[in-house]
Amino acid sequence: MPVTMKDIAMLIGISRQAVAAALEGNGGSRVSPETREKVLKLAHELNYIPNAAARSLKGGTTKTIGILASPGTPYSDAVFAEICQILRSHGYSYLAADLIPQISELPQVCQALASRGVDGMIVIGASKTPPKYLMPDIPIVFCRTICGLSDIDIDKEQTGYLGTSHLLEHGHEAVSYLGIHHQGINLRERGWQRALHTHGAKGTRIDLHTLKGSAEQLEKILRKEKVTALFCSNDFLAAKVTRYLSRRGWKIPDDIALVGCDGNSFIEYTTPSISTVIQPLHPLAEQCVELILNRVKNRICGVILERINIAPRLWTGGSCGCPEHPFDLLFRLNCTGTLEKDYRLNFNISLWDETGRKITKTPNRGDSQ
Repeated sequence: MPVTMKDIAMLIGISRQAVAAALEGNGGSRVSPETREKVLKLAHELNYIPNAAARSLKGGTTKTIGILASPGTPYSDAVFAEICQILRSHGYSYLAADLIPQISELPQVCQALASRGVDGMIVIGASKTPPKYLMPDIPIVFCRTICGLSDIDIDKEQTGYLGTSHLLEHGHEAVSYLGIHHQGINLRERGWQRALHTHGAKGTRIDLHTLKGSAEQLEKILRKEKVTALFCSNDFLAAKVTRYLSRRGWKIPDDIALVGCDGNSFIEYTTPSISTVIQPLHPLAEQCVELILNRVKNRICGVILERINIAPRLWTGGSCGCPEHPFDLLFRLNCTGTLEKDYRLNFNISLWDETGRKITKTPNRGDSQ
C-alpha cells in the first residue's frame, strides 16, 4: 500500500496537519525546522508520493494535463509528441490514455481520466464531440476532431483549396480529386471544389472505395478522362500513384502533375519529390496548449468549441512542375514522420519565412525543438 501522510504522522508522533505543513514547505507554517527535517527524511526513506487527485479535490492544482489520443499514424504521433514537449516547457506533466474511437464510449473514457485528478484534458483526433452534459466538468480542449468540429484544427478546406489552386496556376484547365469517403477528407474535397469554382475549372472526383484500391482501374479512369492534374487527399496516395504511373510509362509532371497533403517526411525521397500542403503541427500544438492552460487558469469547463483554424502551407516539389528543392541536407537523427518536425529537430530550421515560400534558419530555441 502507498505510504500516506497519516502513516508518517503516526511514526513521528505528530498530527497529520503538521506533516502536511512540513511537506508543503509553507513559510508561514508553525512546524519547527527540526520537525520538518524529520518529516522530509522519513518521507524520503518511505518513498512517499503525494496524492495528486486528493490535492485537486481540495481546490489545488496537480500541474498535470490528461491527453486522449490515438497513436499509430505519423501525424497523430507527431502532434502528441509536440503537445507533450510544450506542456513540459510550461512545467506541466501529462497523463495519456488511448482514445477509444466509438463516440458512445468517449465520455466514459474522459470521466476515467478526469478521476485521476488532472487539471484539464486534451482530446486529439476524436471522431465527434459529445454533448457538453456528457463530459466531465473540467477544462477540455478538442484538437483535430475528425468531424471538423474542434476547438483547434488545421483548416482542412483550405488544404484542398491550396493544393488544387496551385495545380491550376500551372496552367491545367482541370484538376481531378483522388480520395475516400471520410468526413475530414471531405472538407479537403470541399476545398478542391471551391478552387475549381473560383478558377472556372473542371475536375472529376475519383473515389478509392469505388475502385476497391485498384491502381489499374485508376489508370483507366485517368486515361479515359484525360486527367493532366491530380490532387490527392494525402501524401501516401500521391506517392503510390506517382510510383505506379511512372512504372507504367507516365512522365511526371509532364503527363500528369500531382499534389498531396499532410507533409510526411518521405515526400523528399520520391522521384520526383511530392508537392504537398503541409499541416503545421508545431503552431497547432502551441495554440492547443495555450488554450488548455488558459481554460485551466480561468476554470472554463466542458465542451466549448472555439473553432480556431491553423492555416496550412504549400510545399512545392517536382511532382507539380515546380523546381525540385535542393537535396543537400542529411538528417543526423531518425525521421519523425513529418517534414516540418524533421527540419526543426535535425537542423533547427523552419520551413517558412514570412512569405511561406522558402527554407530559412531560425534562432536556436534549445529544448523548444
